[in-house]
Amino acid sequence: MFCISVSFKKSPLKIRQKFAFLPEEQKQFLAFLQKQEAVSGSVVVSTCNRSEIYVTGKKDAFQAVEDGLFAQKGIDREIIKKEGFYYSGKKAVRHLFQVICGLDSMVLGEDEILHQIREAYQASVLGNAADGEIHIVFQEAIHCARLSKTRTRLSSTPVSIGTLAANAAEKHINALGYKKEGKAKALVIGATGKIGSIVAKDLAAKGIEVVGTQRKKHQGEEIFAAHKGKVTFVDFDKRYDYIADMDIIVSATASPHYTLTKKEYEKRRKGKGHLLVDLAVPYDIDHAIQESKRVVLLDIDYFSNLSKKNGNIRIKEAEQAEGILRECVEDVMKKLYIREFLREWESAGKEPKGWSWKMIYYLKETLDSDLFFEVLQKCKEGKEKWHISLL
Repeated sequence: MFCISVSFKKSPLKIRQKFAFLPEEQKQFLAFLQKQEAVSGSVVVSTCNRSEIYVTGKKDAFQAVEDGLFAQKGIDREIIKKEGFYYSGKKAVRHLFQVICGLDSMVLGEDEILHQIREAYQASVLGNAADGEIHIVFQEAIHCARLSKTRTRLSSTPVSIGTLAANAAEKHINALGYKKEGKAKALVIGATGKIGSIVAKDLAAKGIEVVGTQRKKHQGEEIFAAHKGKVTFVDFDKRYDYIADMDIIVSATASPHYTLTKKEYEKRRKGKGHLLVDLAVPYDIDHAIQESKRVVLLDIDYFSNLSKKNGNIRIKEAEQAEGILRECVEDVMKKLYIREFLREWESAGKEPKGWSWKMIYYLKETLDSDLFFEVLQKCKEGKEKWHISLL
């Protein structure tokens, strides 16, 4: 297997955009590669942080990929070599496993890359671009990523400020006994912003009714088009009108003034208790509000410290995930080596049987993949005396 990777680790966004593939471009590129003599299988992965092309075939498959990038996207070969990471053999397989497990991501342990690679593999299958090696490696990579997520807390330990805030809100709702979907309500001031939109989407996903503020008419509907019906939008100037009906109030704006003042808040809340979450710098919420009864205020410092703590947890969990990854890579490499070995038997007109075949599987379980490969190479060198060459 071979891989050319262009990612955030070396290339800025303006370069990564040159290598990005839209779905139709992906299909065209797969079709191009399948016409190349050096290529027998291919997968194209394209995300905002990376574009990676995995191919199987002959040693000059790298050149076929470079030719395709020049022909389809007009990228000069020197730029490809300058910006790209080139992997082959076991290193290419290991790289794929690291990427799909979230160990090579900008946010350590992120989940989305698993879905993106699975979709890329499915596109390869639908485009008849996946050969036997592609099937083995990508199916095992998907299995390894799932294994990593179930055996470690890598992806289940959030570090996003927005997600942490939504989790704190859910915990507050559960403490109040509001478990019935739709009973709890949250006001997100600044729901169309970067952090506010994350909070609003996460709260809605947890079954909490969300009202978000917007500065411009229809701005929220445009940003939340894919989440239509889950978040209701109101004008920013009307935010105080909804306070008394809410259980949670989140504010995450870039406003130079308070979005909630103590005087106006006390006038409008009608004795209602709240969890207040202030994710702005400088503060959005007048911190004098926390002196009020039945009010809990969590600010950006609280969530920043929690994010840092969770980040340290992720680093430790990543070490455990690396151990799982190593085992998975070893296993898939041995499967690939046996697959190639069987093809050698078939080309020699022989069929594996007897003690020699049992010995191969015994060695597969006891040797690491590199030594196992050497054993199989010795077998190939003496294929006129297969039973002797194993010793």
